[in-house]
Amino acid sequence: MRQNSIDVVDRMEIIDLLSRYYAAVDDHHLDRATVQAVFEENGKLVNPAGAEFTGWDEILDRESTNFAQFRATHHLTGNHLVEPDGELVRMRANMIAMHMWTAEGSDPYSLQNHFISGGVFHALAVRTGGAWRLRELSLNITWRDGAGPPLLIDFLTMGD
Repeated sequence: MRQNSIDVVDRMEIIDLLSRYYAAVDDHHLDRATVQAVFEENGKLVNPAGAEFTGWDEILDRESTNFAQFRATHHLTGNHLVEPDGELVRMRANMIAMHMWTAEGSDPYSLQNHFISGGVFHALAVRTGGAWRLRELSLNITWRDGAGPPLLIDFLTMGD
């Protein structure tokens, strides 16, 4: 790897970490094996409200609880920028996602039962044991539309 570039194979492996993770979320198959394949053992997930979840168990517990509130989700990422930063690699990716609430999570007085949002993922990846893993993944929401719980900030900080 040259100082200011990353080869195409490494670039695709790093992008695949984000794709693999949200495919498991959207397919309702997020499990420990997926979390271990995507994150370092002490990797960190930072939610849009800034709450941090560290380590495989904490990430899996938080995300399982979070995504259980949705009957369906659909995450799309694109415009991936992957750049070396010393021994780490930084990735930035745009995101658009749809979240459809379960019947229990929907507002019975609302005409909508879902919300869509857009934002930016920021990640740090590191090569460990011959494979790329995320050291940190965070999401900054830049826009949102649709139905949500009455106090969305409570939802976003759940687990603090």
